[in-house]
Amino acid sequence: MSEPWKRVFPTGECWCGCGEEVPVTAFFKPGHDRRAETIVMKLEYGSVAQFLDAHGFGPGKRNAHREAEATMRGKPNRLSR
Repeated sequence: MSEPWKRVFPTGECWCGCGEEVPVTAFFKPGHDRRAETIVMKLEYGSVAQFLDAHGFGPGKRNAHREAEATMRGKPNRLSR
């Protein structure tokens, strides 16, 4: 069983590290969440492909797309509105 996630809270500062101010209800400025993901993946794994491989995803392994679809099955799709 997975460990429970630690709850985190917005601080009013963008979590990507740019130092810019955001509303106290937000973690990131628009687009900065993706920037932060990419930076951390490259720093910790070297590339997105190496990140996926390290977590058991990729051709002939776990399929991220299929697993995401299975997780969302039965939940409203915010994009289909």
